[in-house]
Amino acid sequence: MMKKLAILFTALLACAIASGQDEIWINPDTAYAAADATAAEIEAVSSIYNASGFELDVDWQWNSIELPPGWSVEFCENNGCFPISADTIFSLNFDETVPVSAIFHPNGIPGTGKVIIRLYSASPGIHIEERLIFIATATGPNATVENGADAGITLFPIPVTDELTVVAADANFKGSWTVADAAGQTVLTRADAPPSGHLDVSTLPPGMYFLIVRTEVGRLVAAKKFSVQ
Repeated sequence: MMKKLAILFTALLACAIASGQDEIWINPDTAYAAADATAAEIEAVSSIYNASGFELDVDWQWNSIELPPGWSVEFCENNGCFPISADTIFSLNFDETVPVSAIFHPNGIPGTGKVIIRLYSASPGIHIEERLIFIATATGPNATVENGADAGITLFPIPVTDELTVVAADANFKGSWTVADAAGQTVLTRADAPPSGHLDVSTLPPGMYFLIVRTEVGRLVAAKKFSVQ
């Protein structure tokens, strides 16, 4: 008799788990935000509700990342905010709603960024697989590239192996240089950039990069692509 009851309980539990499959609600599944590109960050916010009937461990991964050159982004859940290299797990109690968001850092550069986060269950016996889409647009009159200024910045050699030469047409230019990788992460910075000078890129892995040039007051002058080999 006890054995039959145990089998019945196991079957009921399996049915309960099965009925809880895919029972997380995302609102909205596509989150959008816009702000001036001079803003430090643009946050697109969504939320996740656990209606499965069980405590869930939710694993998340970066699925797709499309960022303008010079941008960076973080994904935030109830354990904190994480960069593109992260892959973590967060927990959801039954009937709990937690906010999730993507924080875009436009770094003064106008454009639109989009990331897709893949969510799936890390709890045995419970199947969940969803996607979260975050979109941010950086706008504003102070975010535009100064007229003709981009043409005044020259880079050579391209591709480069050790030292990148940067030449500004304006002999009185003073500002900063920032190098970002293809994912928008800052890898080099020079705060006291001269009108013309050199930048040591010998420590950078081969790949595509962007030199972002700003004036002393932070206005974007140029975002120019170059490659390291």
